[in-house]
Amino acid sequence: MASENIKPGLQGKKVIGRGDVKKMAPMQRARHMAYEQPSKAMAVSLLMTQNRLREHALKSIPKPQHRVLDPEQEKQEKVVGQLKAAEAQNRIRLMRLRFQNIRAQDLKYLISCQPTAREAIRLEVFLPPRTHADKSCDSLRRQQRERVESLLEDDRGLMTNRIP
Repeated sequence: MASENIKPGLQGKKVIGRGDVKKMAPMQRARHMAYEQPSKAMAVSLLMTQNRLREHALKSIPKPQHRVLDPEQEKQEKVVGQLKAAEAQNRIRLMRLRFQNIRAQDLKYLISCQPTAREAIRLEVFLPPRTHADKSCDSLRRQQRERVESLLEDDRGLMTNRIP
C-alpha cells in the first residue's frame, strides 16, 4: 500500500489526498502545505504581484541628476572628503590605542592577582601587557635579573609564598 502512494519520479515523496490533508491537525497541515506547489491560479496571481512590485520599485528609484559643478566647488568637495577621511582614520587610531590600553590594564590586574610571584612571572611571560615590545634589549638590570632567576629556582615557593 505504501508503494502505491509514491510517485515514480519522486522517491520517498508520498502523494496525500485532499481528504487526508483535511484530517490533519492544523500545525501538520500548515507544514505540509508550505512545501506544496501553488495552484495555477495562485501562481498566476503571484507572478502578477511580483510584476507590479518590480514596476513600482523602478518608478520609485530616483534618476540621478547631473549637477554641473564649477572647478572651485569640486576642489572644495574634494578637500572636505579628505578631511572626513582623515577624521575617520584618527577615530580608528584612537579607538585602537584605547583598546590596547584597556587590554594592558586588564592583563596587569590579572598578573597582580596571582597567589605567588612565580605564577605572576609565568603569566607575564605568556601574556605580555603590550602586544609589541618597545625595547628589544633586556629591561632588567643585573640585580633584578638575579632576583628573578632566584625566584624561578625556588621550587617549593618558600621565597614567593604570599599566603599567610
